[in-house]
Amino acid sequence: MGATDTRRARQSDSAASLTNRQLAAELRALARSSHVTLRRIGRSAGRNDPLWELRVGRGETNVHLVTQLHGDEPAGTEAILALVREMVSNPEANRDLLSRLTLTVVPRANPDGAMFARDEDDDGTEERVTRRENTQQWRERDSRHEPDYHTADGPPGYDLNRDFDPTAETPDADGSSQTRAPSEWTRYDEDGETRWRHDRTYRGYTLRGCGLELAPETAAVADSYRRANPDVAIAHHHKSVEAEGRGSETSSLLSVMAPFGPSYLERAPAYEPDEPPETIVNPFIDAETSRRSLRLNSFVAHQLSSVGGFGRVTRYGYEPLWGSYLDALSPRTNAAGMLYEVAGQSDERDSIDYARKVAVSRAAFRRTLEALASDPDLGTVDENRYFDLPVESGGPTNR
Repeated sequence: MGATDTRRARQSDSAASLTNRQLAAELRALARSSHVTLRRIGRSAGRNDPLWELRVGRGETNVHLVTQLHGDEPAGTEAILALVREMVSNPEANRDLLSRLTLTVVPRANPDGAMFARDEDDDGTEERVTRRENTQQWRERDSRHEPDYHTADGPPGYDLNRDFDPTAETPDADGSSQTRAPSEWTRYDEDGETRWRHDRTYRGYTLRGCGLELAPETAAVADSYRRANPDVAIAHHHKSVEAEGRGSETSSLLSVMAPFGPSYLERAPAYEPDEPPETIVNPFIDAETSRRSLRLNSFVAHQLSSVGGFGRVTRYGYEPLWGSYLDALSPRTNAAGMLYEVAGQSDERDSIDYARKVAVSRAAFRRTLEALASDPDLGTVDENRYFDLPVESGGPTNR
């Protein structure tokens, strides 16, 4: 995406999206409902702004949902707030959702990125433009090398969806430190600069590009996940309008992605017989969890494709991203995983209008939660239909 298009898209979304203070006010208003509890789970690295967790309903099926790990992707935040508002303002109409699900939401995992501002037009005034990363210095005492998912462009910061550590074990009840697999570092050159990728060897697999959980935001989300102990894990992101990459067949307004394990190795877009399986699928996701992930993503995608205004819902070409929320956390509780990518920016076109992105995301959230409330395992769904969805591969680098 060109710099001019990025600036236009970000300013458009920033002007429409809630500030951190407005978000807090919205959450406190929702927490007046008897169906909702609100707690602060941490603070951001740069601004020291609060990270919030919203819990809705008291059902047996636990769902953990995180939005805005990337600060310039705000549509999911406001979409889930709108849906929760609908649920608690009319509990009778949403009785199944409230009684059968416990929904735990981290509605803005990156307050720093959401509020990032700079003087774009040299008029002496900073404009809120948002950005992908948080704002946080890397310090030499943090790790042996500066990891490649830390950027020094402008104020330095981390891509939070690269900072999760899949090898972190659940802490003891007394909160004692977690056990980590040994770190390994791979040096490479990119655009004439030396970069360092952080890898770990874990349970016989080499996991390339692991996070170190150096950001307080990442640690807070991971702790929220552990406390929720979810059956389903959901992440929301934005994507470019026109996707390019491995296996790309078409572009769409909305894509879904199911993480899965070795049971479906040969169905993965990145499958190569001679490649290590951990570069193609997540070896820590068992067959039953894989099936539930595939069923959920397939069911929602096909349902939404039949609704006017969505067009054809596509799938992202999955391969593991070892520092990501889904690949690092969902195997810990055998949670079915789901990723949404709603179309946002383009080099050729302006950003899709913000209200539309929010509306698409809200409809996708609702359809997903209704499906889980009706049948958590979606046992009547053929998981193989997921692979019939056309591939839109922005690749794991975009999520």
